[in-house]
Amino acid sequence: MIDAELTLRRGRASRRANLANYLNPADVETAAVRANAWIKDLRHAPVDGQPMRRRFTVGGESLWWFTELYLHKRQIVLAIFETRAALQNLIDREAPDHLRLERGSRVAALVASSVARARGVLFSGGSGRHERLSLAALEGRAAWLNATALASRLRPRARPAVRAGTLAAFVHRAFWRADAGDGSAEAYIGPVLQALEQHTGREGVTYVGVGPRANFRARRWWDPLRGDPLGAAIRVEAFAPLDRLATSRQLWRQRHDLLRAVLRSDDIRARSIVDGCDAWPLVREELAGVVLLQWPWSARVLDEAEAALDALQPSAVVTYAEAGGWGRALMLASRRRGIPSVGLQHGFIYRHWLNYLHEPDEMEPDPRCPSDAGFPRPAATLVFDRFAEQHLRTAGHFPSDSIVVTGSPRLDALVSAAAGVDLERASRELGLSAGPIVLLTTKYREARAVLPGLVEAIARIQDAQLVIKTHPAETPDVYRAVAQGRSRVVVVEARAPLAPLLRLCRVVVTVNSTVALDAAVLGIPALVIGLPNNLSPFVEAGAMAGASEEQIEPGLRRILYDEEFRERLEGTRRRVLGQFGIGSDGHAAERAASAVLDRALRVP
Repeated sequence: MIDAELTLRRGRASRRANLANYLNPADVETAAVRANAWIKDLRHAPVDGQPMRRRFTVGGESLWWFTELYLHKRQIVLAIFETRAALQNLIDREAPDHLRLERGSRVAALVASSVARARGVLFSGGSGRHERLSLAALEGRAAWLNATALASRLRPRARPAVRAGTLAAFVHRAFWRADAGDGSAEAYIGPVLQALEQHTGREGVTYVGVGPRANFRARRWWDPLRGDPLGAAIRVEAFAPLDRLATSRQLWRQRHDLLRAVLRSDDIRARSIVDGCDAWPLVREELAGVVLLQWPWSARVLDEAEAALDALQPSAVVTYAEAGGWGRALMLASRRRGIPSVGLQHGFIYRHWLNYLHEPDEMEPDPRCPSDAGFPRPAATLVFDRFAEQHLRTAGHFPSDSIVVTGSPRLDALVSAAAGVDLERASRELGLSAGPIVLLTTKYREARAVLPGLVEAIARIQDAQLVIKTHPAETPDVYRAVAQGRSRVVVVEARAPLAPLLRLCRVVVTVNSTVALDAAVLGIPALVIGLPNNLSPFVEAGAMAGASEEQIEPGLRRILYDEEFRERLEGTRRRVLGQFGIGSDGHAAERAASAVLDRALRVP
């Protein structure tokens, strides 16, 4: 999201403008595609006469798989493309003589200056932050993270007693309840882990906790220095004392040489000129973050994953978020040891999510680097439906025989819970009126541009009431400004059960939430706003209604009261859900467990 304000001057007239207002939906779509393509293409950039993918390795494995994750997650490349498009639109529409940046990021300052100069518009303002200071801050942060990672090994810690040959389930500490003694402690894949235990017995699954103890919004600087109880799970660090970190410590010592090699590449420097805009100061800082922050961390978690697998000697590895940083390290370690690995889908796979976008050459071994066997995908990836399967095959170039459709355990649980809802009691507890309920499920940061229009539309639909379910990563406070003084706007906390809200509502409104798909299975129509977004394919197929910002009120009225339209939408929705196998029969967890055990029992 662009966050910048400028003063536009034309002749003697001047006014303030929010740059984000000049970015149209088509530009957002184009920027996402171009940003991903720019990042992906960087793997071919020559460094010291070799492609970047081949030039930088750790323990024989390419560091490219972690490089692209950092660049994608940071979204600086995306911001460059979005900001440039918005500035071009602003100049085309307003024809200013002079632009002054009153508030904005370093991206906004650099791109706005470049675009304005190219278009013959005077420009002033911008960030005064010096590049050398930014690199020093990166080095300081990297040194601190490295020191805390090493210091955490200094606490006395007995080597964990483990049984060889069990299933090894790697779970993220931030989503693991320490008070549970079995797989139900896991917030995302608990039902599958429980189903596995029913087959193997509790002793047949060993749980290993990875990652920080809290999600990023609740994280504190001192967390790495503290112990944390994991109950049935073993901290991965317990398997990896200092002597098992030799490879990552060597990379840490080489980091400045590696950074110099990256930055002296003339090809990378040339690629940093984007549509005439010289973004090298931004790209240089991002590459420094890759080398100083991402690579040392990636090398360390690869060391930890290998140490854990050497100690456990598991029959198979099971995890989720397998396409993220920790997941990729675990897949590399498993592949090197010939251990079957299974990745479990735990959420919607977004179409522009670079983690799952791969070109054919990425999935193949590097013919000139024998140790590089290609993208570290799991031996098997278990997905919810054929929609995800199709995406992995076409956009990710996964082999068809590596994907297994098992259904969604979470959706099974939701459908079961919805069947038992006491509607009268739920409505009373929420304090809802008798009119039709519109349920909004989305992230505030994704919906803030269109949220005022939705609230105003509800105000003009006399009997409708808007219930906003807060996203787990946010708090109800973010909605205070739009909900204050609105008697027909109710904000509920993230922990509020979803099933009663779905049963009570007449329509779900969202920008990107996959609750719209859950609602579809329960027969509840959805109105998608803020298009284009990750639900665009379902809107284009006619399974969900879509509305631009100007069409929110008529779109709401139609989906609330036009029974013919609702029936037509329902028919298309059923057809699309059937086409992609999206549904619930209550057996997804059992199917997933059987698929995992099938892999574990195969002879490599």
